[in-house]
Formats: sequence, structure tokens, C-alpha cells
Amino acid sequence: MKTNCKFCGELTNYELCRDCYNLAKEEIIIKNEKGVWVKNIRKGNEYKFYDENKEYVLKNEIMNEFEMRVYNIIKSSIPKRYSIIPQVNLQSIISTNSNKRNDELYRNVDFALFYSKKFIPFLIIELNGQQHYTNAYNIERDKSVKQILDKVKLPLLTIDVKDIKVINDSSIRKLIKKVITYVNPSFFKRLFAKKYNKLDLNWTKDYIVNLKTKN
Repeated sequence: MKTNCKFCGELTNYELCRDCYNLAKEEIIIKNEKGVWVKNIRKGNEYKFYDENKEYVLKNEIMNEFEMRVYNIIKSSIPKRYSIIPQVNLQSIISTNSNKRNDELYRNVDFALFYSKKFIPFLIIELNGQQHYTNAYNIERDKSVKQILDKVKLPLLTIDVKDIKVINDSSIRKLIKKVITYVNPSFFKRLFAKKYNKLDLNWTKDYIVNLKTKN
């Protein structure tokens, strides 16, 4: 017996018509908590490009004054063979074996350090403000980023914003140089396709505490 498609209302022999069934396979429509077929707003929007209903405004800068200060400190700390780039999207440096949209990679990290000759990433630096410890979304976001970076064996240096504010520039340079010296052996083993171990930068927490004490 023919019935109406539970989403579009077209006559069909099943719960969904053929077109809506295909939409469900692509997760463009989903069942909500009440078991009703509805448009997946998040999925539907991913196919949009230019939206005439939105207002687009060019940003004057991609870093605030504080981030610019840290950027300049790091830039002055690294050898010429390295480059630092702010606001790097994980999607641009990490790929997956999935054909689906990789939402977990649509994240920007504060700074990425690269081996300039081939622009190979070897260190990620994140600056964490108070919201990274109190906001549930940011906490889960940071956890996800760390898990992904661990998976690809890309070391992550996390620095608390309030710590940077009480440490002078020369001490921050000392920290960056020490971290780069620490990660370099593993980086070059990866560069030349040799076996290497996952790096752990947890020691930097105590090191930063000591820097704060000295400052």
C-alpha cells in the first residue's frame, strides 16, 4: 500500500521516497529525538559557498596585539631554516582516509612551525586563555586537537596566556629554543623517514613555572 514519505510527503512504498532515502544516506536529513525526519542543518550548510544573505567583512588583522608580540618573540627565536605561520588550519597540514567532511580538522591552531625548505610542520604552539579551562566546548576542542596531533606525532607546546604575561621576552625565547632543540632529533628522523618516538612536552609546565619564579 502506498504511503506518504515521512519527509517530503511524496507517495512511496516505504518510510522515505527514493530521493529522501538518498538524502538520509548522506545525512542531509536525519531523525530528531522524537523520531521525526528533519533537515540536518549542520550537514545542509556544508554545501553552501557564497551566501547572499550574509554580510562579509574583511578583517583588519588576524592577530591581536598580544598574539603579535608572541609571534615576534617566536620568530626571533627560531633559526632561519624554520618559518612560523599564525592561524594554521589543521585541514591544511593533516589528512584522513575518510571521504566525509572532516569537522575535527576544521580547527585553527595559534602557530605552526615549519621546516622552510619544504614547509614540513614540526611543532604546534597554542596560547590558552581562561576560556580554555572553563568553557566546555573549548576544553573538548583542545582535547581533540591534542589527540589528533598525537596521532600524527606532531608535538604540541601549550602556553597559558597568564604565564606569558609575567615572563619577559628573553625567557620566552629561551623556552622556545629549548623546545626546538628537544624536538629536532625526532623531527629530522621523520624528515628522513626513520623511526621516531612520540614526543611529550609535559616537562615544559615545570620549566615555565621556574621561569615565572625567576621573573
